[in-house]
Amino acid sequence: MYRLALLLLFLLPLRVFSQTHNSSSINTLAIDTLTMDSVIIIPEYDLLEELSEPLENGGAVELHTTGKIQDILKWHIRQNKQTRSFTGYRIQLYSVNSYGCDINKLKEFRDKFEQDFLDIPAYLKYFDPDFKIRAGNYHSRLESIPALHRIRKLHPSSYPVKTEITLEDLKRIPMQDIPKEENQVTE
Repeated sequence: MYRLALLLLFLLPLRVFSQTHNSSSINTLAIDTLTMDSVIIIPEYDLLEELSEPLENGGAVELHTTGKIQDILKWHIRQNKQTRSFTGYRIQLYSVNSYGCDINKLKEFRDKFEQDFLDIPAYLKYFDPDFKIRAGNYHSRLESIPALHRIRKLHPSSYPVKTEITLEDLKRIPMQDIPKEENQVTE
């Protein structure tokens, strides 16, 4: 761990800026106005401060670190707040050129997939000049393999792809476009 921290200190710029933390301060974050017309208020959260406080059961976490490592950690947290996305993997199911394709058939394909795999959300996205249907939210390629084996039973040409996953995508509920039937019979 010490070697990793030392390596990070040499690879990152020597000039690191940090903010002072006030427990009553509130950080206001404005999201792009094209996606949202509101301001989200996010309370400031300091992980290092929480770890240094004693626990309810009498235990304590003792951190052996320097100010530079804490500054790097705070910089990393600030960068994650600004990007609001991460690089991850999804399983690509289908890709079609946008010229002359029927968007309703693509939505039907996505909805059919979500009915077959209730625990895996599917996304229909436009990447110029193609529409792509991708499924799942995985941090690594290795994490996507169990779902890939399940999906390949119905879609043998599917494969994992690296993509940028936004936090808004993670809030999506599978089958959100499918209306609920009012006369469902439960047994």
